[in-house]
Amino acid sequence: MTDSKVDIQALYKKENLQVSSASMELLCGIDGGGTTTKVVVADLEGHIIYSFQTGTTNHYGAGIEKAQENFASIAKNLREQLGCLPGIIFKGNSALDGLADKEQVQQLTQGVFEPSKVIFHSDVYIALLGFTLGEAGTMLIAGTGSMACGLDAGGGYHTAGGWGQVLGDEGSAYHLALEGIKAGLRAYDGVSEPTTLTVRIMQHFGLGKMSDIINQVYHPPVEKSIIAAFASAVEGAAHEGDKVALRILEDEAVWLYKLALAITNKCKTTKLGFYGGVLNRNELVRLQLAERLKKHSIALQAPMFSPEIGALIGAFREAGINLDEKLISNLLKYKQGAIKK
Repeated sequence: MTDSKVDIQALYKKENLQVSSASMELLCGIDGGGTTTKVVVADLEGHIIYSFQTGTTNHYGAGIEKAQENFASIAKNLREQLGCLPGIIFKGNSALDGLADKEQVQQLTQGVFEPSKVIFHSDVYIALLGFTLGEAGTMLIAGTGSMACGLDAGGGYHTAGGWGQVLGDEGSAYHLALEGIKAGLRAYDGVSEPTTLTVRIMQHFGLGKMSDIINQVYHPPVEKSIIAAFASAVEGAAHEGDKVALRILEDEAVWLYKLALAITNKCKTTKLGFYGGVLNRNELVRLQLAERLKKHSIALQAPMFSPEIGALIGAFREAGINLDEKLISNLLKYKQGAIKK
């Protein structure tokens, strides 16, 4: 991270922010994704009393200055709506691969959440908490990227995958889509078997001629999400019986199977949750993966809570509050659609 050029004190003055107290009667969970940030606040019994959505706080994607501005905006919003800050703020961040130290938190937030206790962890960790509630178990995530993480019986945190689109991300929407694009281009060149993916490339990217894709991908370098969006075209071709597309989906399912076995072996458990667009929406991949895992007595399970509630669970655990049935029941009343924008 580079040194910030944002004058946070000036931003405080501009936004009329006031230094206020923090209430240990309130806890906050934040899911900081690549494009949006979801914030939820609860009382100590798990009643969600406030929630909202704002811009990204991913300092790699948006830049550290923009992330700091959005953190200041979140702090302002919480103070205005609650009259104080929550005593503990637990945030999952898609730009982190583990627990952040105090120096990292200070550099990213510039102290806008003081005097609250602030914990930053990875976004996959809060997704895991939304499934295991902090107990032993694992989570397989396959969205734009792919990764697995888990907690062992002793509370140790383990990961597998998560190396990004250049070094890995097998089983992700990006990897699936890229393999589909490559297959379509190879068929176009006549070096591999024909596939409807060739036509779908033209349609998806709005190409006048196939060579136009070069400019779309390289000048300037295309965003990861734009490539990943082609995953739906590969799935569509597979549903229509395209053999090449079907083979690609099978290959991606195999990669996710290997990732799932790696993390469950590390954590010595068969408890496996799943999250992310590929596993949530791509039935062909999920069913093939589930069939392979069945041989190891592993069943894919949907998480009980969304990642922002997973972050809130992290705050409850940090506060030393037991997640009893009443608290869990109150958290279950929360619906993502209720988030205020």
